[in-house]
Amino acid sequence: MKTSLNGNITLAFFLVLLAGVALSQEQPPASPKTNPVPIIKLKIHPKDEPSPALRYTLFPDTRELVHGNAAQAYFRAFNPDWISFMNNKEFTENQDKWLNGPLSELDESKIRFSSGMLEQIHEATRKSYCDWDMYAKLRKDGFGTLLPETQTLRQISRALALDCRLQLKKGNIEKALEDAKAGFTLSYHLGNSPTLIQGLVAIASGSIMLPRLDEIIQQEKSPNLYWALTSLPRPLVDFRNGIGGEAIMLDHLFPGFREMLYSGKIRPLPNDELEKMLKLITDVVQLPDSNKPLLKPLTDAIFQAAMVANLGEAKKLLLEHGFKEESLKNVSPLQVVMMGEVLYYDKFCQDLTKWNFIPYHIARAEIAKAQAVKEKKTKPSISSPIPFKFLSALVAPAYKNVMNASPRFERRIAMLRTVEAIRLQAAKDKKWPETVDKITLVPLAQDPYTGKPFQWKKDADKITLTGPTPDGENPSQQNTLIYELELLN
Repeated sequence: MKTSLNGNITLAFFLVLLAGVALSQEQPPASPKTNPVPIIKLKIHPKDEPSPALRYTLFPDTRELVHGNAAQAYFRAFNPDWISFMNNKEFTENQDKWLNGPLSELDESKIRFSSGMLEQIHEATRKSYCDWDMYAKLRKDGFGTLLPETQTLRQISRALALDCRLQLKKGNIEKALEDAKAGFTLSYHLGNSPTLIQGLVAIASGSIMLPRLDEIIQQEKSPNLYWALTSLPRPLVDFRNGIGGEAIMLDHLFPGFREMLYSGKIRPLPNDELEKMLKLITDVVQLPDSNKPLLKPLTDAIFQAAMVANLGEAKKLLLEHGFKEESLKNVSPLQVVMMGEVLYYDKFCQDLTKWNFIPYHIARAEIAKAQAVKEKKTKPSISSPIPFKFLSALVAPAYKNVMNASPRFERRIAMLRTVEAIRLQAAKDKKWPETVDKITLVPLAQDPYTGKPFQWKKDADKITLTGPTPDGENPSQQNTLIYELELLN
């Protein structure tokens, strides 16, 4: 198996989860001595809507689109000369500081990347569709599918975010908005891929633009972005395709098994076919010493014997599914266990992912319950050294984290819509609204994370907006959002 982010899809997925790439949401760090939830502070001015209302957008209008595949256009930006900044030591060491430090301290002379690359990315985001050409690869390579473009696109999204800050520093608000628009569109395109890893990188790419919107909104000459935010696709990153892609990858490990499971017609497989599948499984599992030629036959034999030890549990699951004892008699024990593993994988994953189609604030508790089933590990024993259902524990993604990522991102968008609604109302009334019910010009966004309104508190020249902590949880950076607005005239 490959060991880089440009390599195996399974390893890449877990590296992203462990690094918290998709869930960081680009919030300022919380102080461990005070509030565990960071407070995002903005200084805002009243601002009426643009004329016409959608003069500024954060996603391409149909009239802007040019026929073509955005993925191919993105790949053209991978010109070695253009992306050489990714290997620049100064850029690598300082990009976080450049992205998160005070805008006034940003030193344009030290930040260098190709304008040709940025122009190509802008062009790609105006294409009429995006096809990453992944389906055949997933069927052919399964969990070994390579994603060499993913890390590069994530770095390019950071370059877009940096250019957005550079444009703001120069006072070019419209160019800054175009960078933000390109970043959100790239995020949308990545999110339509049939892999969860690309969906998570899509969240990371979109999230890095959220603080840029915070900065844009604070500029006195910035347009009001209520309708630009409201007209974004919702959700911007939809994991439907990524969830479906996971099922395709399991078909690579066990070709034809789902047809047998759901047609009820079992075809006994010859040993050589089963051994090929076993090799694919051991490659994913990465058994200790399995890469040593002299030990590999022995290791494979031990692994096969350990799987077959689960025959009783696998057969029980298949019988509960509707198979008759008679239909399993001519099937080898290894095939029965493999069929049981596939059936359990589907049952577990679909019991969880069905909640992706229900509003998150309703589905949240059910997602946690279903994920707890996976996290309740079956312990190995002498009679079953590799416990039944081990495959689901190994390759089924941490769906709870995946399904949490998009609502958290959408929560931040909804919060910014609320900020812009406040600015709209203040521009009309010539004063800041004292209470939330004074905002009547436009609908206020609900918090998609909890299904409740954002909490409102006004104190003199400040308004504090809070995305509340879900019931039964302790406040943290992951489940609570606070904006503090300093009201300027």
